[in-house]
Amino acid sequence: MEATATARGRAWSGLAWKIFLAALSMAAAASASAQQAPASAADTWQFTVTPYLWGAGQSGSARIGNVIPAQNVDATFSDILSNLDFGAMATFEARKDRWGILADAFYIKLSHTSDPLLGGDLGTAQFQGTNTLVEVAGAYRAWENNTAFFDVLLGVRYFNLSATIQLYPSKLLPKGRYESNSVDWTDGFVGIRSKWMFAERWSVLGYADVGTGGSEYSYQLIAGLGWNISKTFEVDLGYRLLQEDYSKTDFLYDMRTAGPYLGLSISW
Repeated sequence: MEATATARGRAWSGLAWKIFLAALSMAAAASASAQQAPASAADTWQFTVTPYLWGAGQSGSARIGNVIPAQNVDATFSDILSNLDFGAMATFEARKDRWGILADAFYIKLSHTSDPLLGGDLGTAQFQGTNTLVEVAGAYRAWENNTAFFDVLLGVRYFNLSATIQLYPSKLLPKGRYESNSVDWTDGFVGIRSKWMFAERWSVLGYADVGTGGSEYSYQLIAGLGWNISKTFEVDLGYRLLQEDYSKTDFLYDMRTAGPYLGLSISW
């Protein structure tokens, strides 16, 4: 099953790259066939907020402490959803002329209660964990015309994981046991983003970034399709992949989080 999940993840990663490169190619074609639009004369800020749902699964390896070996992780979105207590996700963009500020954040809280351990002698265990991601980047519009644009990005990505486990009183542990731990790190990253409106209401988006710092490395790929309902609302559908490789003596998190997303962009 792990091999199948890994192959599926690689296939989706390859597809995301292909869509992203296609978006860049189409933007370049549009540049060659159309005159570049003059720089925007608008002196007011434009804003977009996009709440979204990311139907992601996870695959990779994780280890807490330096005694227990790393454990393989292969969790589908349905596995995560069945243990989800709370989740919130949204992006925000502010832009004026060629300059912009991008922000993305998500937070999820999971919990799971085990079946009786060791035939009931160790009672049951309850696990709770949270996963927080916050990204902020500055964007410069390097090129644009009436139907396409190309941005370069420079930003930081903050990641936080926390976990608690509680063993309830049992025959082997009359007083029970409670353990809690958390870890966080920050990566700097550089990225590119391109969007091309290929029809009156339809557009394609490609995004890629790569970073390092607190982690060994991280990278992200996004390929999406947008349906412009009006000047205010747009429906966004696509696929997103985030790879994080954080490795320390007492903690390992080498994880790929990937899956489709659906969002509603609101601009003003």
